[in-house]
Amino acid sequence: MNMYLPTNYKLLRSGMNIPPHTIFSTAFILLWLLCIQQSFAQEKDSIILKDYKKGFFNSKAVRISTAPVILFAGSALTWNKRTEIRKLRNRYIPTFRNHYDDYFQYVPAVSVFALNAAGVKGKHTVKRAAVSYFFSAAVMAIAVNSIKYTAKVERPDGSTKNSFPSGHTANSFMNATFLNEEYGTYRHPLYGVAGYTMATATAIGRQLNNRHWISDVLAGAGIGILSTKVGYIIADHVLKDRGIRAPLRNNPLPVDDKPSFLEMRAGFAVATSKDLTANASELHANRGFNMGVEGAWFFHKNFGVGGEFAFSSFPMDDRNVIFNDPAIEVIGDGHYTQPMGIRYLHAGPYFSIPLTHNWFITGKLNAGTSAGAKGDIMLILKEEFQEAFESNELTFFQYKPETAFSWSTGLGIQKRIARNLGIKAYGNYFASKHDFRLDIIDDVDTDGKFTYKTLSNEKVKFNNFTFGLALTAYLW
Repeated sequence: MNMYLPTNYKLLRSGMNIPPHTIFSTAFILLWLLCIQQSFAQEKDSIILKDYKKGFFNSKAVRISTAPVILFAGSALTWNKRTEIRKLRNRYIPTFRNHYDDYFQYVPAVSVFALNAAGVKGKHTVKRAAVSYFFSAAVMAIAVNSIKYTAKVERPDGSTKNSFPSGHTANSFMNATFLNEEYGTYRHPLYGVAGYTMATATAIGRQLNNRHWISDVLAGAGIGILSTKVGYIIADHVLKDRGIRAPLRNNPLPVDDKPSFLEMRAGFAVATSKDLTANASELHANRGFNMGVEGAWFFHKNFGVGGEFAFSSFPMDDRNVIFNDPAIEVIGDGHYTQPMGIRYLHAGPYFSIPLTHNWFITGKLNAGTSAGAKGDIMLILKEEFQEAFESNELTFFQYKPETAFSWSTGLGIQKRIARNLGIKAYGNYFASKHDFRLDIIDDVDTDGKFTYKTLSNEKVKFNNFTFGLALTAYLW
């Protein structure tokens, strides 16, 4: 996008109360963290798969470690981006405070003992379940605290240096996996869904309350899941066959050939339209990220209908943008542009081609609406002007892509690694064209607030290609 910055705006008056502005929306952290709830779907003792053959992907070690390894990898990949991702929270809800996460973390574990007390029997007797829980909690506590007080990572709020990994998140996912082991794999997967939903809400709360980085909660979730798996292995060796209840049925939910699903994904996004690329403008998009949730109902083994909610975000490179006014050089010490984000709500046909050994080729062609997130171009104030403005930065420009029609298509290669769980590598393409409005600071009203006027309106294409990994829950 080419940007002409005129000189005829009115000079800023000092002494005004300018609220600080921070970066990006927290809504999209939620979609990323929701990926972790899909680990509920491993019914390891009652798997009946078509074309099932023993091998690496079907080994017990892989089934136990798949979700934790993905979460640990996510923690590592987001480590250097955690400050930027934290700005998602700070842009819209910097003052969020709610202690629900202190209580949600315990709900799945309490549910196990409450269900037993109510006469709803789980996979094991109460005594055996308690022993498994004890070993799981011990493994989790040792792992979390050993790392916390060795790594000494400072919390986002600066309060202490024991941020990594998140203990609340580890505890909540340990408890969710406990509920899933006792009831989700024994009675119905929805028990696991409920448990992991509570755990995910806890992880989200740790970030919304500014207590943890995204890398903290991803690692905590992985530790929690793995701790319960290890705890159950220890209990199996100690107690052998004692306290195990007879299975309710051999295959609670039979597998058919119609791969209806729910799916969470995260990956990278690359702008492809000339309006956003580096060769076309002073202000352009760098490589960003894409997150999404989607699902489809298949009425045939190859065809289904569904929809998706997705978001692409791009850090903006404004190094070549020049403020064409000498007053800016007087009060300013640089500038930056908030990331540009587009959210999509699409629906349409989905396709699936089954291959051998539980591999699938997937496809889709969707259409719907896309809406852009409002953002600012910020002027960083020199230190001598910060007290007068009661801030260290000033919103100089505001931009807003308007809602528009959009479409998307995608392909994926998918591997089913458990009865209800799959992993997919995907590539998607999103296309949309938005009215893009740019406003510039104009005046100060009688209440001391800055007013803005429209500088330009233009059509901007937000086409982008995304690629990454997804976790799939099959609804057989």
